Amino acid sequence: MAAQAKPPQVSPGCSHPPCCPCDPQTAEITGAEEALSFADKSASLSPTRLTALKRWAIYFLTFFGIYSASSVCPFCGAPGCPVGAGGAALVGGFFASLMQYGKNVREIFRRFFFPARP
Repeated sequence: MAAQAKPPQVSPGCSHPPCCPCDPQTAEITGAEEALSFADKSASLSPTRLTALKRWAIYFLTFFGIYSASSVCPFCGAPGCPVGAGGAALVGGFFASLMQYGKNVREIFRRFFFPARP
């Protein structure tokens, strides 16, 4: 019978299994330091008004472009001819607002039509 090999030892600085590719020197972060680093990341990624405006503008341009380019004039064959810039802007703005604030609107309608019962 063959002798059983000892299971590999976990390095003292890393609590991961030996197959983990982490470096023991970098794995010596304490729980408090790790929690602090996650808190710093979440604070730096908080949405701001500029981020919300940029997201709305991207949604607007997406829906504006899709709506204006998807219709073709039956007479001249030019894309966007029957739509017009005003119609495309109206539809783009509506759907961009719905994408960004749709959950809030849905919650307002739900509370209005189905109030919470005590």
